[in-house]
Amino acid sequence: MPWNDRTPRRRWPLVLGAAVVVLAGLLIASLVYVGQHDATPSSSSTAASDAPAVPDRLDWGSVSWTELNGTQVPRSAEHGPRENSGPLASGFSHDPQGAVLAAVNIAARSSGLAGGEEMWRPTIARQTTGDVMQYLAATEETYREVLGRGGAAAPVVIGFRLAGTNTADDVTFDIVARLTNRSDPRLKALLVGTLHVRWAAGDWRLVVPTGAGRQVKAIPPGFTAMPGQRLTLAG
Repeated sequence: MPWNDRTPRRRWPLVLGAAVVVLAGLLIASLVYVGQHDATPSSSSTAASDAPAVPDRLDWGSVSWTELNGTQVPRSAEHGPRENSGPLASGFSHDPQGAVLAAVNIAARSSGLAGGEEMWRPTIARQTTGDVMQYLAATEETYREVLGRGGAAAPVVIGFRLAGTNTADDVTFDIVARLTNRSDPRLKALLVGTLHVRWAAGDWRLVVPTGAGRQVKAIPPGFTAMPGQRLTLAG
Protein backbone atom coordinates (compact mmCIF):
# COMPACT_ATOMS: atom_id res chain seq x y z
CA MET A 1 0.00 0.00 0.00
CA PRO A 2 1.53 3.38 -0.98
CA TRP A 3 2.44 5.75 1.81
CA ASN A 4 -0.09 8.35 0.75
CA ASP A 5 -2.95 5.96 0.04
CA ARG A 6 -6.30 7.68 0.45
CA THR A 7 -7.74 4.97 2.68
CA PRO A 8 -5.04 4.09 5.18
CA ARG A 9 -5.93 2.01 8.19
CA ARG A 10 -4.52 4.64 10.50
CA ARG A 11 -3.13 8.15 10.19
CA TRP A 12 -1.49 10.51 12.65
CA PRO A 13 -1.15 14.30 12.48
CA LEU A 14 2.43 14.89 11.44
CA VAL A 15 2.63 18.66 11.22
CA LEU A 16 0.54 21.76 11.41
CA GLY A 17 0.59 22.70 7.77
CA ALA A 18 1.56 25.98 6.24
CA ALA A 19 3.38 27.31 9.27
CA VAL A 20 5.37 24.13 9.58
CA VAL A 21 5.91 23.44 5.91
CA VAL A 22 8.26 26.38 5.45
CA LEU A 23 9.36 26.58 9.07
CA ALA A 24 7.97 30.06 9.30
CA GLY A 25 4.32 29.75 10.24
CA LEU A 26 2.69 30.53 6.92
CA LEU A 27 -0.56 32.35 7.26
CA ILE A 28 -3.01 29.47 6.61
CA ALA A 29 -2.92 26.41 8.88
CA SER A 30 -3.70 22.93 7.57
CA LEU A 31 -2.90 19.32 8.46
CA VAL A 32 -0.38 16.98 6.86
CA TYR A 33 -0.60 13.26 7.50
CA VAL A 34 1.51 10.17 6.97
CA GLY A 35 0.16 6.61 7.04
CA GLN A 36 1.17 4.51 10.02
CA HIS A 37 1.53 1.44 7.81
CA ASP A 38 4.37 3.01 5.87
CA ALA A 39 6.73 3.28 8.83
CA THR A 40 9.55 1.79 6.77
CA PRO A 41 9.70 2.93 3.12
CA SER A 42 10.24 0.24 0.52
CA SER A 43 13.45 0.24 -1.51
CA SER A 44 11.59 1.63 -4.52
CA SER A 45 10.02 4.49 -2.59
CA THR A 46 13.34 5.37 -0.98
CA ALA A 47 15.04 5.47 -4.38
CA ALA A 48 12.35 7.82 -5.70
CA SER A 49 13.19 10.24 -2.87
CA ASP A 50 16.89 10.27 -3.71
CA ALA A 51 16.66 12.67 -6.63
CA PRO A 52 20.06 13.86 -7.88
CA ALA A 53 21.00 17.36 -6.78
CA VAL A 54 22.51 20.05 -8.96
CA PRO A 55 26.11 20.89 -8.04
CA ASP A 56 26.40 23.22 -5.09
CA ARG A 57 28.07 26.34 -6.48
CA LEU A 58 28.13 28.18 -3.19
CA ASP A 59 31.26 28.25 -1.06
CA TRP A 60 29.88 27.45 2.37
CA GLY A 61 33.09 27.16 4.35
CA SER A 62 32.72 25.25 7.60
CA VAL A 63 29.05 24.53 8.42
CA SER A 64 27.81 22.75 11.53
CA TRP A 65 24.28 21.90 12.67
CA THR A 66 23.02 22.43 16.20
CA GLU A 67 19.89 21.15 17.90
CA LEU A 68 17.18 23.74 18.52
CA ASN A 69 14.21 22.45 20.48
CA GLY A 70 13.46 19.50 18.23
CA THR A 71 14.90 20.70 14.93
CA GLN A 72 18.36 21.51 13.57
CA VAL A 73 19.75 24.85 12.41
CA PRO A 74 22.96 25.53 10.46
CA ARG A 75 25.86 27.75 11.42
CA SER A 76 28.90 28.75 9.38
CA ALA A 77 32.08 30.28 10.71
CA GLU A 78 32.31 32.34 7.52
CA HIS A 79 28.66 33.22 6.87
CA GLY A 80 26.96 33.32 10.28
CA PRO A 81 25.19 33.64 12.50
CA ARG A 82 27.91 35.48 14.39
CA GLU A 83 25.56 36.07 17.32
CA ASN A 84 23.64 33.05 18.54
CA SER A 85 22.78 33.79 22.16
CA GLY A 86 19.29 34.11 23.53
CA PRO A 87 16.32 33.80 21.18
CA LEU A 88 17.93 35.48 18.16
CA ALA A 89 20.47 34.33 15.60
CA SER A 90 21.96 37.32 13.79
CA GLY A 91 25.03 38.57 11.99
CA PHE A 92 24.96 36.89 8.57
CA SER A 93 27.18 37.57 5.58
CA HIS A 94 25.82 39.79 2.82
CA ASP A 95 25.82 37.10 0.12
CA PRO A 96 23.65 34.14 -1.01
CA GLN A 97 25.16 31.84 1.61
CA GLY A 98 24.32 34.26 4.39
CA ALA A 99 20.84 34.72 2.96
CA VAL A 100 20.09 30.99 2.98
CA LEU A 101 21.51 30.49 6.47
CA ALA A 102 19.61 33.50 7.80
CA ALA A 103 16.31 32.37 6.29
CA VAL A 104 16.57 28.87 7.76
CA ASN A 105 17.60 30.14 11.20
CA ILE A 106 15.00 32.91 11.40
CA ALA A 107 12.23 30.71 10.02
CA ALA A 108 12.93 27.97 12.55
CA ARG A 109 12.86 30.44 15.44
CA SER A 110 9.70 32.18 14.25
CA SER A 111 7.69 29.03 13.51
CA GLY A 112 6.25 28.44 16.97
CA LEU A 113 7.58 24.87 16.77
CA ALA A 114 11.18 25.26 17.88
CA GLY A 115 10.67 27.20 21.09
CA GLY A 116 8.14 29.12 23.11
CA GLU A 117 6.93 32.70 22.98
CA GLU A 118 10.23 33.91 24.40
CA MET A 119 11.78 32.84 21.09
CA TRP A 120 9.25 33.43 18.32
CA ARG A 121 7.91 36.78 19.52
CA PRO A 122 11.24 38.69 19.50
CA THR A 123 12.36 36.87 16.36
CA ILE A 124 9.28 37.96 14.44
CA ALA A 125 9.37 41.48 15.90
CA ARG A 126 13.04 42.11 15.14
CA GLN A 127 13.93 39.88 12.21
CA THR A 128 10.96 39.83 9.85
CA THR A 129 9.48 42.34 7.46
CA GLY A 130 6.05 42.61 5.87
CA ASP A 131 2.77 42.03 7.67
CA VAL A 132 4.45 41.37 11.01
CA MET A 133 1.28 41.67 13.11
CA GLN A 134 -0.57 39.09 11.02
CA TYR A 135 2.48 36.84 11.22
CA LEU A 136 2.52 37.14 15.01
CA ALA A 137 -1.17 36.24 15.17
CA ALA A 138 -0.76 33.26 12.82
CA THR A 139 2.25 31.93 14.72
CA GLU A 140 0.49 32.29 18.05
CA GLU A 141 -2.47 30.30 16.69
CA THR A 142 -0.14 27.59 15.44
CA TYR A 143 1.75 27.54 18.72
CA ARG A 144 -1.44 27.15 20.77
CA GLU A 145 -2.63 24.34 18.54
CA VAL A 146 0.73 22.59 18.85
CA LEU A 147 0.53 22.83 22.64
CA GLY A 148 -2.99 21.44 22.54
CA ARG A 149 -1.76 18.43 20.60
CA GLY A 150 1.08 17.77 23.00
CA GLY A 151 3.79 19.19 20.74
CA ALA A 152 4.93 18.62 17.18
CA ALA A 153 8.29 18.03 15.57
CA ALA A 154 9.76 20.85 13.48
CA PRO A 155 11.06 20.01 10.02
CA VAL A 156 14.77 20.10 9.12
CA VAL A 157 15.72 21.89 5.89
CA ILE A 158 17.76 19.44 3.81
CA GLY A 159 17.89 21.21 0.44
CA PHE A 160 17.44 24.51 -1.39
CA ARG A 161 16.88 25.81 -4.91
CA LEU A 162 17.74 29.44 -5.59
CA ALA A 163 15.45 31.56 -7.76
CA GLY A 164 16.87 33.06 -10.93
CA THR A 165 15.86 36.62 -10.12
CA ASN A 166 17.83 37.24 -6.94
CA THR A 167 19.73 40.45 -6.26
CA ALA A 168 22.42 41.32 -3.73
CA ASP A 169 19.76 42.56 -1.29
CA ASP A 170 16.77 40.35 -2.08
CA VAL A 171 16.98 36.54 -2.17
CA THR A 172 14.20 34.01 -2.72
CA PHE A 173 14.65 30.26 -2.73
CA ASP A 174 12.67 27.07 -2.45
CA ILE A 175 13.37 24.64 0.37
CA VAL A 176 12.75 20.95 0.87
CA ALA A 177 12.47 19.78 4.47
CA ARG A 178 12.22 16.41 6.16
CA LEU A 179 9.84 15.92 9.05
CA THR A 180 10.18 13.01 11.47
CA ASN A 181 7.55 11.82 13.93
CA ARG A 182 8.95 12.36 17.40
CA SER A 183 7.23 9.32 18.89
CA ASP A 184 8.00 7.00 15.95
CA PRO A 185 11.12 8.11 14.00
CA ARG A 186 10.32 5.62 11.24
CA LEU A 187 7.52 7.92 10.07
CA LYS A 188 8.78 10.73 7.85
CA ALA A 189 7.50 13.19 5.27
CA LEU A 190 8.99 15.57 2.71
CA LEU A 191 7.74 19.15 2.59
CA VAL A 192 8.50 21.97 0.14
CA GLY A 193 7.97 25.70 0.41
CA THR A 194 9.54 29.07 -0.35
CA LEU A 195 11.57 31.44 1.81
CA HIS A 196 12.36 35.08 1.01
CA VAL A 197 14.84 37.34 2.80
CA ARG A 198 15.74 41.00 2.34
CA TRP A 199 18.85 42.88 3.45
CA ALA A 200 18.01 45.74 5.81
CA ALA A 201 19.86 47.60 8.57
CA GLY A 202 22.99 45.49 8.19
CA ASP A 203 21.46 42.02 8.24
CA TRP A 204 18.93 39.72 6.55
CA ARG A 205 15.26 39.82 7.48
CA LEU A 206 12.71 37.15 6.65
CA VAL A 207 9.89 38.46 4.48
CA VAL A 208 6.62 37.29 6.05
CA PRO A 209 5.43 34.30 3.99
CA THR A 210 2.09 34.67 2.22
CA GLY A 211 1.58 31.23 0.65
CA ALA A 212 1.39 27.65 1.80
CA GLY A 213 3.91 24.92 1.21
CA ARG A 214 2.98 21.35 0.38
CA GLN A 215 3.87 17.74 1.02
CA VAL A 216 5.64 15.83 -1.79
CA LYS A 217 6.47 12.18 -2.46
CA ALA A 218 10.02 12.77 -3.70
CA ILE A 219 12.69 15.48 -3.94
CA PRO A 220 11.72 17.79 -6.84
CA PRO A 221 14.31 18.45 -9.58
CA GLY A 222 16.96 21.12 -9.21
CA PHE A 223 17.48 21.02 -5.44
CA THR A 224 20.95 21.16 -3.88
CA ALA A 225 21.63 19.54 -0.52
CA MET A 226 22.25 21.88 2.37
CA PRO A 227 25.84 21.47 3.58
CA GLY A 228 25.96 18.55 6.00
CA GLN A 229 22.56 17.20 4.90
CA ARG A 230 21.43 14.54 2.41
CA LEU A 231 18.59 14.82 -0.08
CA THR A 232 16.79 11.69 1.09
CA LEU A 233 13.63 10.86 2.92
CA ALA A 234 15.52 8.41 5.14
CA GLY A 235 18.01 11.01 6.36
